[in-house]
Amino acid sequence: MAKKPLIQHASLSEKIYDVLKDRIINEELRPGERLFDDRLASSFGVSRTPVREALARLSNEGLVEIVSRSGAYVKKLTREDIEEIYEIRRVLEGLAAGKAATFIPDREIKQLSALLEKAKGPGKESFKACMDFDVKLHDSILKNCHNQRLTSIMANLYTLIHVFRVRMTKNKKKAEQALKEHEAVLEAIRARDAKKAEKMTMEHIEMSKDSIELENS
Repeated sequence: MAKKPLIQHASLSEKIYDVLKDRIINEELRPGERLFDDRLASSFGVSRTPVREALARLSNEGLVEIVSRSGAYVKKLTREDIEEIYEIRRVLEGLAAGKAATFIPDREIKQLSALLEKAKGPGKESFKACMDFDVKLHDSILKNCHNQRLTSIMANLYTLIHVFRVRMTKNKKKAEQALKEHEAVLEAIRARDAKKAEKMTMEHIEMSKDSIELENS
């Protein structure tokens, strides 16, 4: 019997991209690890073409490095990469938070407050709740800043930012500190204090940058 493809022909590249991206972000594929297109194709039950398309897309997003005559590797991010990404993020997301403090609906603030309380709770579930609150808060800020160009620019950075977010949340001490900073941001937004929301967000992002540990450090 012929081997049945694990993924249907339609949108093969998209689905392979999603799986590989998730594995890289969650460090199932480690920085510096080689990605063999033939082995990946075999594991997905597809030809090499959609795998190569997915790897090319991940390369454009900065998660994969394609080396001529060598192959594809999970990209190792340098301290310079982090400085550049977070310098941009600090300014733009601070601006977004200030604007969002004016526009974000009350119901969304209540939803974020409920997520915050779950994240502050004890037990294993607080880890997932902490991650959920982190993602929802930053997404809500961008969604409600009423500046599509700013949102678009930040969306291009968020794949790499999510790598750092996962790495940081695994460290309990850093996760607790980040949660306090997020709470300060939410308090400023709840008070509709645009200047304070911008300031708290910029401070949080600066602290996040300083706490990132490189894979080879």
